[in-house]
Amino acid sequence: MKSLKLAVAMVVSSLILTFGLMNIITPERSVSVRGLSEKEVDADLAVWNLSFSIGDNSLSSLQQSLISKTEILKKYLSDYGLEETDFTVQPAAITDNSLNAYMDQSKVRYTYIARQTVLVRSSKIKAVKDAYANSLKLVSSGIAINQDYGSNVNYEFTKLNDIKPLMIAEATENARTAAEQFARDSNSKVGKIKKATQGLFSIEDAAPGLEEKKNVRVVTTVEYLLK
Repeated sequence: MKSLKLAVAMVVSSLILTFGLMNIITPERSVSVRGLSEKEVDADLAVWNLSFSIGDNSLSSLQQSLISKTEILKKYLSDYGLEETDFTVQPAAITDNSLNAYMDQSKVRYTYIARQTVLVRSSKIKAVKDAYANSLKLVSSGIAINQDYGSNVNYEFTKLNDIKPLMIAEATENARTAAEQFARDSNSKVGKIKKATQGLFSIEDAAPGLEEKKNVRVVTTVEYLLK
Protein backbone atom coordinates (compact mmCIF):
# COMPACT_ATOMS: atom_id res chain seq x y z
CA MET A 1 0.00 0.00 0.00
CA LYS A 2 2.79 2.34 0.91
CA SER A 3 4.53 1.45 -2.34
CA LEU A 4 1.39 2.35 -4.29
CA LYS A 5 1.05 5.70 -2.54
CA LEU A 6 4.71 6.41 -3.15
CA ALA A 7 4.35 5.58 -6.84
CA VAL A 8 1.29 7.84 -7.21
CA ALA A 9 3.09 10.67 -5.44
CA MET A 10 6.07 10.30 -7.75
CA VAL A 11 3.82 10.39 -10.83
CA VAL A 12 1.98 13.49 -9.58
CA SER A 13 5.26 15.20 -8.73
CA SER A 14 6.61 14.33 -12.15
CA LEU A 15 3.53 15.82 -13.85
CA ILE A 16 3.73 18.99 -11.78
CA LEU A 17 7.43 19.34 -12.54
CA THR A 18 6.83 18.72 -16.25
CA PHE A 19 4.08 21.34 -16.58
CA GLY A 20 6.08 23.76 -14.46
CA LEU A 21 9.09 23.43 -16.71
CA MET A 22 6.90 23.83 -19.78
CA ASN A 23 5.62 27.16 -18.43
CA ILE A 24 9.16 28.27 -17.67
CA ILE A 25 10.82 27.37 -20.95
CA THR A 26 7.92 28.22 -23.29
CA PRO A 27 9.06 31.40 -25.10
CA GLU A 28 6.90 34.50 -25.04
CA ARG A 29 4.86 34.99 -28.17
CA SER A 30 4.98 38.52 -29.52
CA VAL A 31 4.43 40.52 -32.67
CA SER A 32 6.34 43.59 -33.86
CA VAL A 33 4.37 46.11 -35.91
CA ARG A 34 4.79 49.64 -37.21
CA GLY A 35 2.38 52.54 -36.92
CA LEU A 36 2.40 55.58 -39.20
CA SER A 37 1.14 59.10 -38.53
CA GLU A 38 1.14 61.85 -41.18
CA LYS A 39 -0.06 65.42 -40.94
CA GLU A 40 -0.07 68.32 -43.42
CA VAL A 41 0.69 71.67 -41.83
CA ASP A 42 1.30 75.26 -42.92
CA ALA A 43 4.84 76.63 -42.76
CA ASP A 44 5.16 79.33 -40.11
CA LEU A 45 8.50 80.87 -41.05
CA ALA A 46 9.85 82.20 -44.36
CA VAL A 47 13.57 82.88 -44.87
CA TRP A 48 14.79 84.79 -47.93
CA ASN A 49 18.36 85.90 -48.65
CA LEU A 50 17.55 88.87 -50.86
CA SER A 51 20.65 90.34 -52.49
CA PHE A 52 21.79 92.57 -55.36
CA SER A 53 25.16 93.66 -56.75
CA ILE A 54 26.38 97.01 -58.08
CA GLY A 55 29.70 98.31 -59.39
CA ASP A 56 31.49 101.66 -59.41
CA ASN A 57 34.93 103.13 -59.77
CA SER A 58 34.52 105.42 -56.77
CA LEU A 59 33.99 104.19 -53.23
CA SER A 60 32.01 107.27 -52.21
CA SER A 61 29.77 106.95 -55.24
CA LEU A 62 29.37 103.23 -54.56
CA GLN A 63 28.37 104.00 -51.00
CA GLN A 64 25.68 106.45 -52.09
CA SER A 65 24.29 103.94 -54.58
CA LEU A 66 24.16 101.25 -51.91
CA ILE A 67 22.29 103.49 -49.50
CA SER A 68 19.84 104.64 -52.18
CA LYS A 69 19.07 101.19 -53.57
CA THR A 70 18.80 99.64 -50.11
CA GLU A 71 16.16 102.21 -49.18
CA ILE A 72 14.26 101.38 -52.37
CA LEU A 73 14.41 97.69 -51.44
CA LYS A 74 13.18 98.36 -47.92
CA LYS A 75 10.29 100.40 -49.31
CA TYR A 76 9.45 97.54 -51.69
CA LEU A 77 9.27 95.07 -48.81
CA SER A 78 7.13 97.42 -46.72
CA ASP A 79 4.68 97.73 -49.63
CA TYR A 80 3.99 94.02 -49.21
CA GLY A 81 3.34 94.37 -45.49
CA LEU A 82 6.79 93.49 -44.20
CA GLU A 83 8.04 95.65 -41.34
CA GLU A 84 11.65 96.34 -40.39
CA THR A 85 11.35 93.67 -37.69
CA ASP A 86 10.81 91.15 -40.49
CA PHE A 87 14.17 91.74 -42.19
CA THR A 88 17.78 92.69 -41.49
CA VAL A 89 20.09 94.73 -43.72
CA GLN A 90 23.46 93.03 -43.52
CA PRO A 91 26.83 94.74 -44.06
CA ALA A 92 27.70 95.03 -47.74
CA ALA A 93 30.52 92.90 -49.09
CA ILE A 94 32.86 95.00 -51.30
CA THR A 95 35.45 93.56 -53.68
CA ASP A 96 38.41 95.69 -54.82
CA ASN A 97 39.30 94.37 -58.28
CA SER A 98 42.47 96.45 -58.42
CA LEU A 99 43.97 94.14 -55.78
CA ASN A 100 43.32 90.98 -57.79
CA ALA A 101 46.68 90.03 -59.29
CA TYR A 102 45.10 87.34 -61.48
CA MET A 103 42.59 89.63 -63.19
CA ASP A 104 43.23 91.28 -66.53
CA GLN A 105 42.94 94.92 -65.51
CA SER A 106 42.27 95.99 -69.11
CA LYS A 107 38.97 94.10 -68.96
CA VAL A 108 37.87 95.41 -65.58
CA ARG A 109 34.76 97.56 -65.92
CA TYR A 110 34.41 98.52 -62.28
CA THR A 111 37.13 98.86 -59.70
CA TYR A 112 34.71 98.10 -56.88
CA ILE A 113 31.91 95.55 -56.78
CA ALA A 114 29.48 95.55 -53.87
CA ARG A 115 26.99 92.88 -52.88
CA GLN A 116 24.21 93.95 -50.57
CA THR A 117 22.10 91.35 -48.76
CA VAL A 118 18.84 91.83 -46.92
CA LEU A 119 17.88 88.80 -44.84
CA VAL A 120 14.12 88.38 -44.65
CA ARG A 121 12.98 86.18 -41.77
CA SER A 122 9.28 86.47 -41.13
CA SER A 123 6.16 84.59 -40.08
CA LYS A 124 4.19 86.52 -42.73
CA ILE A 125 4.26 83.70 -45.26
CA LYS A 126 1.95 85.22 -47.88
CA ALA A 127 3.70 88.60 -47.76
CA VAL A 128 7.12 87.04 -48.38
CA LYS A 129 5.76 84.77 -51.11
CA ASP A 130 4.16 87.70 -52.95
CA ALA A 131 7.25 89.89 -52.61
CA TYR A 132 9.43 87.12 -54.00
CA ALA A 133 7.06 86.39 -56.89
CA ASN A 134 7.03 90.05 -57.98
CA SER A 135 10.70 90.88 -57.36
CA LEU A 136 11.26 91.60 -61.08
CA LYS A 137 9.46 94.88 -60.48
CA LEU A 138 12.65 96.11 -58.83
CA VAL A 139 14.41 96.11 -62.19
CA SER A 140 12.67 99.37 -63.07
CA SER A 141 14.40 100.90 -60.03
CA GLY A 142 17.82 99.70 -61.19
CA ILE A 143 17.94 96.70 -58.84
CA ALA A 144 18.57 93.26 -60.28
CA ILE A 145 17.95 90.64 -57.61
CA ASN A 146 20.62 87.93 -57.63
CA GLN A 147 19.25 84.52 -58.63
CA ASP A 148 22.18 82.42 -57.48
CA TYR A 149 22.29 79.49 -55.06
CA GLY A 150 20.45 80.17 -51.82
CA SER A 151 18.41 83.06 -53.19
CA ASN A 152 15.09 81.18 -53.12
CA VAL A 153 12.67 81.49 -50.24
CA ASN A 154 12.89 78.66 -47.70
CA TYR A 155 9.70 77.84 -45.84
CA GLU A 156 10.00 76.17 -42.45
CA PHE A 157 7.72 74.63 -39.84
CA THR A 158 8.94 75.39 -36.32
CA LYS A 159 6.08 74.12 -34.13
CA LEU A 160 6.84 70.41 -34.24
CA ASN A 161 6.74 70.08 -30.45
CA ASP A 162 3.11 71.24 -30.46
CA ILE A 163 1.94 68.29 -32.58
CA LYS A 164 4.41 65.59 -31.46
CA PRO A 165 2.30 64.06 -28.65
CA LEU A 166 -0.84 63.64 -30.78
CA MET A 167 1.12 62.19 -33.71
CA ILE A 168 2.95 59.68 -31.50
CA ALA A 169 -0.39 58.63 -29.97
CA GLU A 170 -1.90 58.21 -33.44
CA ALA A 171 1.07 56.18 -34.69
CA THR A 172 0.90 53.93 -31.62
CA GLU A 173 -2.85 53.44 -32.09
CA ASN A 174 -2.30 52.47 -35.73
CA ALA A 175 0.38 50.02 -34.64
CA ARG A 176 -2.03 48.38 -32.17
CA THR A 177 -4.68 48.09 -34.91
CA ALA A 178 -2.18 46.19 -37.04
CA ALA A 179 -1.23 43.98 -34.08
CA GLU A 180 -4.88 43.18 -33.38
CA GLN A 181 -5.40 42.12 -36.99
CA PHE A 182 -2.37 39.83 -36.75
CA ALA A 183 -3.67 38.42 -33.47
CA ARG A 184 -7.08 37.63 -34.96
CA ASP A 185 -5.43 35.83 -37.86
CA SER A 186 -3.42 33.69 -35.42
CA ASN A 187 -6.24 33.09 -32.89
CA SER A 188 -4.47 35.17 -30.28
CA LYS A 189 -5.09 38.32 -28.28
CA VAL A 190 -2.91 41.40 -27.99
CA GLY A 191 -1.32 41.83 -24.59
CA LYS A 192 0.91 44.50 -23.09
CA ILE A 193 3.61 46.43 -24.92
CA LYS A 194 6.93 44.62 -24.64
CA LYS A 195 9.05 47.22 -26.40
CA ALA A 196 8.41 50.44 -28.34
CA THR A 197 10.66 52.60 -30.49
CA GLN A 198 9.82 56.03 -31.83
CA GLY A 199 11.23 56.86 -35.25
CA LEU A 200 12.52 60.25 -36.31
CA PHE A 201 10.09 62.95 -37.39
CA SER A 202 10.51 64.07 -41.00
CA ILE A 203 9.29 67.38 -42.44
CA GLU A 204 9.12 67.65 -46.23
CA ASP A 205 7.42 69.83 -48.82
CA ALA A 206 3.85 68.70 -49.40
CA ALA A 207 4.46 68.86 -53.17
CA PRO A 208 6.83 70.51 -55.69
CA GLY A 209 5.88 74.17 -55.97
CA LEU A 210 3.96 74.00 -52.71
CA GLU A 211 6.84 74.63 -50.33
CA GLU A 212 4.70 76.64 -47.89
CA LYS A 213 2.81 73.43 -47.10
CA LYS A 214 4.69 70.76 -45.15
CA ASN A 215 4.09 67.04 -44.63
CA VAL A 216 5.11 65.84 -41.17
CA ARG A 217 5.62 62.08 -40.78
CA VAL A 218 6.64 59.68 -38.02
CA VAL A 219 6.76 55.88 -37.75
CA THR A 220 6.75 54.02 -34.43
CA THR A 221 7.73 50.38 -33.96
CA VAL A 222 5.87 48.56 -31.19
CA GLU A 223 6.29 44.97 -30.01
CA TYR A 224 3.20 43.50 -28.30
CA LEU A 225 2.94 40.32 -26.29
CA LEU A 226 0.39 37.82 -27.58
CA LYS A 227 -1.90 35.85 -25.30
